Amino acid sequence: MWFVIRLILQPLQRLRRAALAIDSEMIDSGLSAGRLPVVSGPREVADLSAALNRMLGQLLTSMHATRRFTADAGHELRTPLTTLGMNLEILRRGSGLPAHQRERALEAMAAEHQRITSLLEGLQTLARGDARALPAPDDIDLADLLAQAVGHARRRHPAVTYLLSLPVQEIPTVHGWPAGVRLAIDNLLENAALHGHPAGQVQVNVTMAGRSAQIIVADDGPGIPADQRETMKERFARGAQTRGDGSGLGLALVQQQARLHGGALDLGVSPLGGLAAVLTLPIAAPALRASR
Repeated sequence: MWFVIRLILQPLQRLRRAALAIDSEMIDSGLSAGRLPVVSGPREVADLSAALNRMLGQLLTSMHATRRFTADAGHELRTPLTTLGMNLEILRRGSGLPAHQRERALEAMAAEHQRITSLLEGLQTLARGDARALPAPDDIDLADLLAQAVGHARRRHPAVTYLLSLPVQEIPTVHGWPAGVRLAIDNLLENAALHGHPAGQVQVNVTMAGRSAQIIVADDGPGIPADQRETMKERFARGAQTRGDGSGLGLALVQQQARLHGGALDLGVSPLGGLAAVLTLPIAAPALRASR
């Protein structure tokens, strides 16, 4: 009997020794290092091993996302905070500054404050995506979502002409996180306005490609050279011809949401002469439903 009990407890003892052996150095070396051994039996112990490894994987993913957020925030916030501090010092010491100089300093501070806020919001969203801290997916009415996003973009950029073209007879339905898809589309529309002509045109089209929907946002700006397009999807990437005060996170956010939804982001040449950003998302089942 004692021999049988030892055989049963042996897998649990292996799990206990492996758990005690996990330390910060193992965690720092990667997700695969901080794992417990796979146990084949008894079934209850094997299930426990699998559950614990899933939990460890989620914790490690979340931890690495937090570390990346901290590193990115520390690196990118240094410049705007320094600028903000300098302007505050100017205002503190310059009680006799002319009104127009004080106004310029205040405008610069407001711009830096907005930059910091946008940067933190973008970094938080990227960190949540890295940690896969996502809500339950749902079916997304792509036509309604696009109409709302374009309407919002028109209000933000009244000088820009947004042209939205949807399929006439069929509307694709996407399965995913509505807020994430909306975030990706908002960033594409914002980028098109910032990097196109000041009073230019942005074309927004939806096409079908097999079992996927393609959202195409095309602007009339300078575009992105072919050899720089993949680099521009990375965090904090800014092109040589970039216009505006973006955070450099827009396309990185779109790229992340595309991957989280099992899709892709491709950059090409717009028929307007600028950039064409193509967001491809898998269609939910049933694949299509009739247009209302």
